[in-house]
Amino acid sequence: MIWLLAAGVVLALDQQSKRLVIRRAGPGCGSDAWWAPRIRPLRNSRLGHGLLGSRRMLCILWVVSLLGIAVLVDQLAALRAPAAQLGIGAALGGAASNLMDIALRGAVVDFIDLRIWPVFNLADLAIVLGGGATLWRLAMFVTPS
Repeated sequence: MIWLLAAGVVLALDQQSKRLVIRRAGPGCGSDAWWAPRIRPLRNSRLGHGLLGSRRMLCILWVVSLLGIAVLVDQLAALRAPAAQLGIGAALGGAASNLMDIALRGAVVDFIDLRIWPVFNLADLAIVLGGGATLWRLAMFVTPS
């Protein structure tokens, strides 16, 4: 059940960071140097980044994913490892936070601008790193030493 705790922590941190950015950040806070990151709040209203057409479908997909992951964690020994559970939880918490944005604000709030990459948020980072950690753990489990 580590994954549920990790999901809750990521969800809370991401939502709090978005609240702070919406309240306090002006358009383009941070350095003007081309190489330095800055805070630039944006509303991304493309549901599922253009992959899905409705909020309802996005919610259904998230619930099905949650149930599927719960079954996989129960059945696969590789996913019972703490590293895998933290990765799963981070990815699910990030997805839940972005889904919460869509439900409450009508768009995902992105704000981290590295200037060489599309603007993103902590939830996006958790999804990528969590998914990567989970895949790494699975690869380590099935690869013979």
